[in-house]
Amino acid sequence: MKINNITVLGAGLWGSVLAQHFAQTGFKVSLWEYDAKLLKAIQSGGNAHPNIPGFKFHQNITLTGDKEAAVKETDLLVYVISSKAIRGFSREIKPLLAGRVIPVISGSKGLEDKTFKTMCEIIEEELPHLDGMVFALSGPSFALEVAKGVPTKIILAGHNGPVMNDLRQQLSRPPVIFETSYDRRGAEYGGAIKNVIAIGCGILDGIALGANTKAALLTQAMAEMAMIMISQGCTAEAVYGLGGLGDAILTGMSAISRNRRLGEKLGQGLTLEQAKEQVGTIAEGANSVQSVYDLIQKNKLNCPVITAIWQILINGAQPRSILKALGFEYE
Repeated sequence: MKINNITVLGAGLWGSVLAQHFAQTGFKVSLWEYDAKLLKAIQSGGNAHPNIPGFKFHQNITLTGDKEAAVKETDLLVYVISSKAIRGFSREIKPLLAGRVIPVISGSKGLEDKTFKTMCEIIEEELPHLDGMVFALSGPSFALEVAKGVPTKIILAGHNGPVMNDLRQQLSRPPVIFETSYDRRGAEYGGAIKNVIAIGCGILDGIALGANTKAALLTQAMAEMAMIMISQGCTAEAVYGLGGLGDAILTGMSAISRNRRLGEKLGQGLTLEQAKEQVGTIAEGANSVQSVYDLIQKNKLNCPVITAIWQILINGAQPRSILKALGFEYE
């Protein structure tokens, strides 16, 4: 399988940086974005991304707001849009694909409310002719660091070994190296849950607690993450690999993590809507927290830390209530 043309759906931070990586690797890239204001800002700024310092789009990238033009000649679709938009968008592009069988990579992280379906499962449900050709992309990979050339390893997970290996070989180029996994469900559940955990780490930062407390939270939250993932048939390797523990450490500890920053704003006393507005870009943990909590309830799992994070985000509980979940008393 030879890839020549790649379509990246979503010109946010990660979508733009992935498009840049693919272009620098030698592919022709169509980068689609629904937000006309963002497209205009990029084009009027000399093809520079307004949210990535010093970043200018490669000449192999064509920016567009036209879905049909974006997917017309593509050999590979890469989703990097909000998890909430995955199902609807997949329905919209189905007629545009006209039955063509091409691989799809989902870089979007989250679980669908009520169904608990992963993003890859939703794509396969809406585009059934691509069953077995949909892969998950996950792992510790801050877009701003990749843009600076920081060496980065990420997981490409799926069920079709030959196609997955072809993608790994063709898409890997320093500084971004792809590793493969057959546990796609594990990669996706890990990617969704770690964002919720990162919000909890941020809440501790917002109430000005130190590294000792955050280490306690991260340790207990990882045990809860393992409990949830194993209950859903994921492997221990997925829990403690790049897409689980690796990504949880990155997003929970780093100052540039959007989910951690969202939690920090909540810890400082802002409402969820105020926190979202100040963070600016999508923090997927806020989208995933309800479905992760519902999954805990459905399976009668004991996950006090993640439950406390849900209470703070959804019910407006006091940020310091997360300490009780860790076994501390609080006023």
